[in-house]
Amino acid sequence: MADKRHREKRVFLDRSDEEVTKNELRKRLTDRFTKENIQLKEEIQRLEAELQEATRNSQIKEDIPETKVKFTSLENPETDSQFLNISCSFQVSSPIFYELQKGQALITFEREEVAQNVIRMGKHHIHIEDVDVEVVAKPVPLNSGVRFQVHEEVSKVKINVSEIPDVLLEDQMRDKLELSFSKSRNGGGEVLCVQYHRPSRSAVVTFMEAGVADKILKKKDYPLYINENCYNVIVSPYTETHLKHFQMFSGISERTVLLTGMEDLQMMDEEILQDLVNIHFQREKNGGGEVEVVKCALNQPCIAYFEE
Repeated sequence: MADKRHREKRVFLDRSDEEVTKNELRKRLTDRFTKENIQLKEEIQRLEAELQEATRNSQIKEDIPETKVKFTSLENPETDSQFLNISCSFQVSSPIFYELQKGQALITFEREEVAQNVIRMGKHHIHIEDVDVEVVAKPVPLNSGVRFQVHEEVSKVKINVSEIPDVLLEDQMRDKLELSFSKSRNGGGEVLCVQYHRPSRSAVVTFMEAGVADKILKKKDYPLYINENCYNVIVSPYTETHLKHFQMFSGISERTVLLTGMEDLQMMDEEILQDLVNIHFQREKNGGGEVEVVKCALNQPCIAYFEE
């Protein structure tokens, strides 16, 4: 009988020890999870603070300058798309250049009449290191240039779609694109038409309403679900570019003069030679006047650029 009570007491103690162990384990786990939770909250707060600081630093703090504009014209829109597109145009001119050969120099005067007078005189004698050097003044033979206007339109109802997977027939993929981009949960809307070009794996999607394209273009890609597979296709703005008023023109520099005849001065320092040429043509008795800049090419040819 005593042995039986002893065994029961031992079982009870074992169970008590087991309960204590479980409680300690539970408390340890709870303490660990609490500590980790606190650390995660601190990490989230730190990341949010860094994000706010980065946002403040990336903001443009300068005031946007005001620009005076004037009314220029009034016209009737040809199509409704003129109200749906962002349009801009700008003038493009190619650089005009002259290849300055060894022994040549370019000199630019402040006044046009001075440059023309130097050219009319033709030959000039410049005193350089006790040597009388004869140079010839000529007009600068500039190459032809081109100018044209670039007109750019960014559509508010169309987007470009690229990197489309080649996993369906052409008609099936067109229908799949229309269905996918019409889903509002992904930012889409009612689709007017889809122009799909299978060889380039690209398409142009046109929506019924303006604003849908802007929502989709906030992200660089868009989910396309095909046969339980998700493909991320690339979306980008749809633009149309037109070139107008293309013209070629001959460049004429009225204030810059070409000087030749300095081939024997290749061993001389270019900066010193430029100062001597500047001094000579500054003097009215030499037919010159105020000089803006002088550039000499003694050791190797160089390219001189001109602009309108």
